[in-house]
Amino acid sequence: MKNNEERVNSIMKKVELYRRKRGQIISTVTIGVCMALLVAAGVNINGYKKVKIAGENDTSVNSVEEITSKEGELLAFSSKEELVSMFEESAKKYQDSKKKYFTNGGSDLLYDGVAVAETSNEMPNSINFNAIKSTTRQSDEAETSDSNYSETNVQTKGVDESDIIKTDGKRIYYMNSERKDVKIFEDVNNEIKLIKTIALSNNKEDYSYGDSMFLDDKHLIVIAHGSKRMNDEAIAEEVEAINSKKMISYMPYRTKTFTEIYIYDVNTYDLIRKVEAEGNLVSSRKIGDNLYLVSNKYIYYYDFRRDDIMPLYKDTLESQDYCEVEIENIRGFKDFEKEEQCNYMIITSLNLADSNSKVNIETYLGAGTEIYCSTDHLYVTKANYHYSYRGPIAFYATVDAIAIDDSSNSEVKTSTNIHKFAIKDGKTTYVATGKVNGTLLNQFSMDEYDKNFRITTTDDKGNKLYVLDESLKQIGSLENLASGERIYSTRFMGDKAYVVTYKTVDPLFVIDLKNPSAPKVLGELKIPGYSSYLHPIGKNYLLGFGEDSVEKSYINWEGKQELVAYATGLKMAIFDVSDYSNPKEIHNVKIGGRGSYSELLYNHKALLLDESKKIFAFPVSVTKEAGYYEDGTPMYGDIDFAGALVYNMDVENGFSLKGKITHESENRYSKYGNIERIIYIGDKFYTVSNGMIKSTNMDTMQEVSKLKF
Repeated sequence: MKNNEERVNSIMKKVELYRRKRGQIISTVTIGVCMALLVAAGVNINGYKKVKIAGENDTSVNSVEEITSKEGELLAFSSKEELVSMFEESAKKYQDSKKKYFTNGGSDLLYDGVAVAETSNEMPNSINFNAIKSTTRQSDEAETSDSNYSETNVQTKGVDESDIIKTDGKRIYYMNSERKDVKIFEDVNNEIKLIKTIALSNNKEDYSYGDSMFLDDKHLIVIAHGSKRMNDEAIAEEVEAINSKKMISYMPYRTKTFTEIYIYDVNTYDLIRKVEAEGNLVSSRKIGDNLYLVSNKYIYYYDFRRDDIMPLYKDTLESQDYCEVEIENIRGFKDFEKEEQCNYMIITSLNLADSNSKVNIETYLGAGTEIYCSTDHLYVTKANYHYSYRGPIAFYATVDAIAIDDSSNSEVKTSTNIHKFAIKDGKTTYVATGKVNGTLLNQFSMDEYDKNFRITTTDDKGNKLYVLDESLKQIGSLENLASGERIYSTRFMGDKAYVVTYKTVDPLFVIDLKNPSAPKVLGELKIPGYSSYLHPIGKNYLLGFGEDSVEKSYINWEGKQELVAYATGLKMAIFDVSDYSNPKEIHNVKIGGRGSYSELLYNHKALLLDESKKIFAFPVSVTKEAGYYEDGTPMYGDIDFAGALVYNMDVENGFSLKGKITHESENRYSKYGNIERIIYIGDKFYTVSNGMIKSTNMDTMQEVSKLKF
C-alpha cells in the first residue's frame, strides 16, 4: 500500500503529465535544463563550470579550468553559493507554477506554503541544524572458502551482499521483520540461546530502522535508515505563521533521512564507529574489508529550503557533529535530466581494515535506482521515462486518484543511464557514463565480463541486450527479442546469457556473447509459466524458480480474442544448456496452487543452495489446488502450509522433497509461522521467523531445539 507521500506524488505527476500533453507546459527552467545547456555549450554560465575530473582521488580540481582526463566530464561548482543560487532560482519558478498541496518527508502536509504535520506520535531525535559544521575535510586517499556453514546467496563471487541473517559458523545474527534490533544466538549442547540483543535505537526519541547486515571476522556491520528531527529557526517561523492564521493546531516539524552504518566489534559487540550519510539507501556491497553504499537525497522544489541544499554526513571517528559535504566534492552528471526534484546520488565508501581511515563521501547531482558490483567496478543505473502525446485525452480526478484515459494517444519512451566507478581500498573513482534504451529488471540484468559491461532491458518495442566497452560506449546489441513480452529474469554465465521473457509462456533464450560486437540467439525453449530467478549449476545446467501458469482465451472490450496467463502455483526446473542451440527442461516440480508464494520469487537471498550437499531450500507459503471457475480461470486455494521446504537436488535425479520445517503454532493467527530465512551450520538447519528460531537435524529432518523470543 502506498504511503501518503507516494499517493500525492503519484497524483501530482499524473496532473503534470496531463498538463504537458495539453500543451500547458510551464516554462520552468529546472536544474536539468541548466545542466544540459552547460554541457552542450561548454561555457561558463552564471558561474557554473564544465570541468573534466583529473587523476584518481584528485581533490585539487580547479573548477574554473577545464582539465583533460580519461575519467570523463562532470559538472562542478566553484562555491556553495553558486549551487544554492541555482537551486533557489529553479525552485522559485517551480513554486510559482504549482499549487502547494504536497507531502513533505512523508510526515508533513503543505498548506499555502506552510508545512503542517499530519501526525506526531513519536518525535525523532532533534538536531540543531544551525550548528552544523561547514568545514573542509581533507580527502584521504570472498571469495567464499570451503566451510561448514552457509553464506548469503550472492550474484558475484567475491562480492558480499547484506542480508537480514548472517552466521560465522558459531553464532547467528538475525534482524527480524520489525528491524529494531539485532539478535545474536548461539547453539550450546543442542540448545539455542539468545546471548545478545543490540538495539539500534538508543532511546525512545532516536529512530533507526534496520535494513540488513554484513559480517566478517572482526566486525558486525548493520545498515539502517535513520530519521532525525529538524530543530531550527525555520520551524519557529512556521509555528508563528500557523498560529497567526489559526489554520491548524498541529505542531509542524520536518525530518531528514539518513543511511546509517553501525560498526560493532564482533567479539565485544561494542559500537566502535557510526557513519551517516543523508539520503535513502539504494543498495550496498562489501568486498573484503571494503564497504560501498549508494543512497539518494531528494530536494523537493515544492518545499524548497535553502538550509536543505547541502547533503549532510557524520563519522564518529572524526566528530559527533553533522557536516556538510564540501562543495568541491559535489559533481553533476552531464546527463542529469529535468525532474520535479533534484536528486543527489551519494556513494559512501569505507576501508574497515584501517580503523583510522576516514569515510569517503562522493556526491553527484543525479540518482541511482539499481546497482551492480564486480570486484573492480561499481555500476549505478537510473531509469528515465519520456512521455509523448498524440491527441485529446479524457481526464477526471477524485480526492484519492487521478485517471487519465490516454492509452491510445500517448507513448512512453524509456532509457537507462549507467554510471561506472572504479573501486579500490574503500575508495571510488568516476570512470564513465553510458546510456541504453529500455529499463532493466534488477541487478541480475547487469554483468561485467572481459572488461565489457552487458545489460538487458525492456521497452514498448521489445527486449534488448547491449554490450558496452570500458568507456560505456555501445559495441554490440540484440534488439526486438520476444516482442510483446517482457524480461522476467536474466543470468549471465561467462560468454553466454540466459534470458526468460514472459506473457503467456516462458521462452528461455540462450544468447551467445563470444563476439561482444554481435550477440546472437543460439537456442530457445518455450514452456508454460516463467522463471523469475535463474541460478547456474556448474557450466551446463541452469536452475529456474518461478511460477507455473495456464492460458485462458477471452474476448476483450474491443471484441478481439486474447490470451491471458494465470499463475497456478510455484515451479522449480532444471535446464540442460550443454547444447546451446537446443536447451531442455530435464526436471521440474510444481508446488501448491494459485496463490502459493515465496520471497525467492523476487529476492535471491531467500535461497539456500549448496551444490556439494545437494540442498535446495527456501521459505514458502503453499495453497491448496482449488480447481477452476466455469470460464476456465483457476481459483485461489486456502493456505495449506507455511514454513520452509527442503529439497535434495542434483542434475541426475532432479528434485526430491527432503522435508518441511514450520514455525506454526496451534493458533493460526500466531506470529510464528512466516519463516524468513533458512541456513545451516554443521549438521543442522536453522530457520528464523519474527518470533522464533528453530534447529532441525539435516539428516532426519527432526526438530532439535527452538527458542521463542
